[in-house]
Amino acid sequence: MSDRTGQSVMESVIWWILPAIAGVVGLMLSFAGLGRFFSMQFLSGGARMLFGVGFLGLAGIVTLAGLNLQTYKRLVYERPVANITFEDAGEPGLYRANVVLEGETEPLAGPGYENLQRMRGDEWSLGARVIKFKALANMLGYDAVYKLDRLQTGFEADAGEDVSRVVVRLNEDPSKLARDALEEFGGSVGIEDAHYGSAVYNPMGDGLSYDIFMTQDALIARSANAATRARIGEPVTVARPDSSGSVQ
Repeated sequence: MSDRTGQSVMESVIWWILPAIAGVVGLMLSFAGLGRFFSMQFLSGGARMLFGVGFLGLAGIVTLAGLNLQTYKRLVYERPVANITFEDAGEPGLYRANVVLEGETEPLAGPGYENLQRMRGDEWSLGARVIKFKALANMLGYDAVYKLDRLQTGFEADAGEDVSRVVVRLNEDPSKLARDALEEFGGSVGIEDAHYGSAVYNPMGDGLSYDIFMTQDALIARSANAATRARIGEPVTVARPDSSGSVQ
């Protein structure tokens, strides 16, 4: 499992330890109260029974609260995938795409990525092959498996521009890579739910920048600067997951 998965499991364990302690205390007090009742010490026995029931109730409440919180956090969990920033390349409708994958510090470059320096059009799309896990598997710490497929740019259909799309492949045979990754996550036990493609689309322009995230079922793109927010009309205050996956 990844570090993030280990952290998620630890958080889940804590939410089970707290109600377990409260439950044990409640049972001890309840049995002590019963013992006092049998000894004809009704006042002290009743007090212990009252506190015991209270602790058992607290254990139940904490258990339900922890279960709901962990379920929500796991089902809405997002993790960063990449940042894509576009710069003017000296011609109308021509841009350089700086693609920085999560965990890297430098943009993609070199053989196979030459077209990133001449992305033509007014919109871009990024696709990936995704393997989604069942909700129960998500709650146990498993996150959707993805492998990036391609970045492509072009003009909107109603722009009337007869220009071929520019395509940059980010992985060869992403479907196989996703299946290989699935095996590492224990896919052989049948915890996967569906295999499919996911893509995000947004406007392209000088200075526009996007942060790409992977949810438990799809890619999403969020504005990475004020210029992009103004262009696509995204709210200024947007909840973003930090490096640990929690939403700020």
